[in-house]
Amino acid sequence: MIKKTVIIVFALLAFACRNENKETSENSSDPEVEVESNEREVDQESDINRYDNIDNLEEPVDTSKTNSAAGEISGRYTKQGEMDGACNCYCVEVSLTGNSEFCLQPDRMYINVRFEKTASGYDAFYVSPSSKNTNEDLPWEDFSKDEPIASLEPTKTGLKLDWLGFKIDGQLATDYAIFGKKTLEGNFTKS
Repeated sequence: MIKKTVIIVFALLAFACRNENKETSENSSDPEVEVESNEREVDQESDINRYDNIDNLEEPVDTSKTNSAAGEISGRYTKQGEMDGACNCYCVEVSLTGNSEFCLQPDRMYINVRFEKTASGYDAFYVSPSSKNTNEDLPWEDFSKDEPIASLEPTKTGLKLDWLGFKIDGQLATDYAIFGKKTLEGNFTKS
């Protein structure tokens, strides 16, 4: 019985102290207490406003049919003026999530590339010879993988590809500069 009485008295004291502190802080002119309560009110208002504006969200924009420098350019593009429906050599398959393949010379040279976003479009970087590649005489291991070999700029109808060429030790590999220029440089239309 004494234990129950002690527990009840303790609970009543705790309740009384809590109520007394609450009344004191409500009537207090302490600026720190007022600031703290104001901050809580602002936080609660922010939470309410965040959920009130949920109906004002814009519909998602479908970028699959548009090409802008800020838009998504993934997809297949065919070089203007070339008929390459099977995408053998005069086309570019752009994948921003993995490697893509570039044809440098019909039925001979294929490479894997990766893309990185730039201010005006994307740069293509050499990764490795493709499994389709039949020209093994080139110094593939010497070609830089850190310098772009081509730049892609989105246009209204597709993209413009500028072939920059392979680099070895920071210099243009002039012996191999022509590879890719004929098949890849120019304007491409999204297929």
